[in-house]
Amino acid sequence: MNYTINFISLSAILLAMSCTQPSKKNIVQQDANTVMIDKESLTMMDIQLVKPQMLLMESNIYLAGKVVSIPNNRASVSSDIEGKVEKIFVMEGNYVKKGTPLMSLRSMALIELQNQFFEAKSQLDFLKLEHERQAELIKSNIGALMDFQNVDARYKAAIAKVKALKAKLHSLGLTTEFINSPEVVTSLTISSPIDGYVFLLPVQLGVLATTEMTLAEIVNNSELMADVFVYDKDLDNIVEGQKVEIDFITHSYPSVVGTVSHISRAIDTQTKAVTAHVKFQAPPGKMVLPEMSIRCVALKKESQVPQLSVPLSSVLEEGDYSYVYLITDADTTKALHKHRVHKGNKNEQWVQITFANEPNGAYKVVSKNVMVVENERIKKRE
Repeated sequence: MNYTINFISLSAILLAMSCTQPSKKNIVQQDANTVMIDKESLTMMDIQLVKPQMLLMESNIYLAGKVVSIPNNRASVSSDIEGKVEKIFVMEGNYVKKGTPLMSLRSMALIELQNQFFEAKSQLDFLKLEHERQAELIKSNIGALMDFQNVDARYKAAIAKVKALKAKLHSLGLTTEFINSPEVVTSLTISSPIDGYVFLLPVQLGVLATTEMTLAEIVNNSELMADVFVYDKDLDNIVEGQKVEIDFITHSYPSVVGTVSHISRAIDTQTKAVTAHVKFQAPPGKMVLPEMSIRCVALKKESQVPQLSVPLSSVLEEGDYSYVYLITDADTTKALHKHRVHKGNKNEQWVQITFANEPNGAYKVVSKNVMVVENERIKKRE
């Protein structure tokens, strides 16, 4: 009796096991890259299918560069006349407005220039009277035309000389009031030509400032420019007017958004790259100076176009290659085909793909337990 019960129990267990395992009749191998699994077996092995979607996925390129000044926002200050530094009114790092005095120079050359002006002006006053006298003589038919023409030429030359000397004195900062007064100015003031920060002041008291010497450098960092180096493979992703993000890689400054203002039309022989010029503003309260290193983050062009995407779990990795299993909508035999794909941009859930050989018609891909399908295919080949 006990033997009969045991036999019946064993038979029931074997029957149950056979119901829970896919039968060899349900999984049929068709070719090396295809495995056929019926609907019941798909459910039993928890193999899920989804339709691929056309999705946008942001992907960035990272470009190195450096900060440069916009030409009109950077000034090298020098003197138009030689003189010794008498006083210095600012220090490196000071913010100055346009016209702020930076230093004063005591100049013998300035004194000599004023002397030349006074002499020329005196000569002009004399020639003016002589010119008027000769004109009256000609009018009265008493004077000689040659004498009048000679005085007229000298008078016009004197006018030009006074105007030139007055212009020189104006360019040195002397006002019309000082120029027309009999006083002699012994020093001149060097002023800032722009708003900005003094970041270079290579002078000291008593130094002889020549016309070739840089006395100070001023930079206005309210608006700056970055020279970004774009290599051949990334050229299609950078266009004029494009918004890009700028990171200050050597400083813990917040990122800022800049705009590509223009792109060079030649490859630099030293960097072997094309230079993109990006305008931006410094982060509030932060000192950004020329030659600082930056990193420019730009969106890849392909990221702005939806592309075919599948769940990350759909992709089977084999060495350097990637595959997906799919089933066409028209296939009633439930044949899962293995297709090689190339991966593109991805996020936490989806990845963009392109097929090495595009499948025909609509299809779905395995999105869960793709490894189970792969194991069944391998098993049937053995």
